[in-house]
Amino acid sequence: MIDVLGALMGIDMQGFSRPEGSDELPPEVSGKASTPSPPPASYSPPQPPPSSSKVAPAEDVEMTPAEEDDEEAAAKKEAEAEKKLGSEAYKKRDFETAAKHFAKAWDVWPKDVTFLTNLSAVYFEQADYDKAVESGRELRADYKLVAKAYGRIGTSYSKKGDLTTAVKFFEKSLTEHRTPDILNKLREVERQKAEADRLAYIDPALSEAAREEGNTFFKEGKFAEAVKSYTESIKRNPTDPRGYNNRALVYTKLVALPEALKDANEAIKVDPKFGE
Repeated sequence: MIDVLGALMGIDMQGFSRPEGSDELPPEVSGKASTPSPPPASYSPPQPPPSSSKVAPAEDVEMTPAEEDDEEAAAKKEAEAEKKLGSEAYKKRDFETAAKHFAKAWDVWPKDVTFLTNLSAVYFEQADYDKAVESGRELRADYKLVAKAYGRIGTSYSKKGDLTTAVKFFEKSLTEHRTPDILNKLREVERQKAEADRLAYIDPALSEAAREEGNTFFKEGKFAEAVKSYTESIKRNPTDPRGYNNRALVYTKLVALPEALKDANEAIKVDPKFGE
């Protein structure tokens, strides 16, 4: 009766009478057991077909240090040979041939600045000072060689009569390396330049105008201004004794007697007959 009620209510009344731990299943469940489903297979993307040919990567071709040294040595040897030929031609005063060899030596091995200094010397002997200067500008070397090249450039400009530029390059040479030879050349060029500037400044007409201006200042009692005007008159025409004489008079007014005496003596030196 109890089993019937349990069946109506869906309860396994026999479960109460089975021993603990029994794996016996009810009749209605034992026939419905199902086997577990296998896990889904993992997805793998399709692989591309293998290539029939492989392109090997390009390899950079580099020279070994030994090969570089050999090439460097060969270039240097060729350049030295050209330099020797140039020196021989220079001694024979065949400057055109010497220039070609020195230029070739520099093109083959542009690491020895003496090739350029020799080339500059050739241009100098040919009186081609512009080329001598350009050759010197290419120098990148020891400071003594740079100084030597700058000295040659200064000499080139000096021969051309460009004294201002000559002074500039002589000073550059002394900045790199001081030598008595370049120092003496600089002093001589500076002396020549000062004299050239003095002569270029001479203008008798402007000298007369400055002297007249000084006379006006003197009459007005403006002695300092008069000194400036007379000084300008002397610079414009140092052979006119009137400028010295007038300035000497102004100096006496300013009680600058040593300067007055000096100007008076200079006026007589310029024209011994002045004041007679």
